[in-house]
Amino acid sequence: MLLTVKRLLGQQCRLQVSGEERISLVKSLVSEELKVPANQQTLLFRGKVLEGEHRLSDYPIGPESILYLVIKKPEQVYLEELSKPAPVQPHSVWYQLSQVLEKHFRTSDAVRVLEQVLNDYYRGLGLLSLENIEDLAGYILNPEEQPVITGELPDQKGQPKAPVSETMKEQATQTEPQEILEGRSC
Repeated sequence: MLLTVKRLLGQQCRLQVSGEERISLVKSLVSEELKVPANQQTLLFRGKVLEGEHRLSDYPIGPESILYLVIKKPEQVYLEELSKPAPVQPHSVWYQLSQVLEKHFRTSDAVRVLEQVLNDYYRGLGLLSLENIEDLAGYILNPEEQPVITGELPDQKGQPKAPVSETMKEQATQTEPQEILEGRSC
């Protein structure tokens, strides 16, 4: 069948295709003829958007039909690609975590837990400073130069320090954890 594809600004092309062709193939032909990248094209027929995975025969398109071409701005294409969820890879951490959660929880609970873990993960990434990222990169690139860990937390402004006596420190280092929990000391 012979189709006419009209660009809204006046250009047009005629394509010879069969009814069994996919819309994605039609877009690639339009791309060659009108020099518009396929990912920036939206084809319309009678006001309906033609989806790339469908065939021409899925729509009431006949010979001598006219398709209209709407061109998306490049930034719209980029935003659409970002908003599409990435397919979950079977070997990804998130996929494996979802499998473990589904074994131990009801599906609805597993989904809620996984969503919370994802939210916490991305929130934590958002809290990283440039200095944190540089330190992490330095450690990964130079593992032999390990930073000195003092074992003390930095002072938190406005937070009182908990007094720890030397005897408690000594007791903690000289006794087994179970003895401390049971209240026994040396």
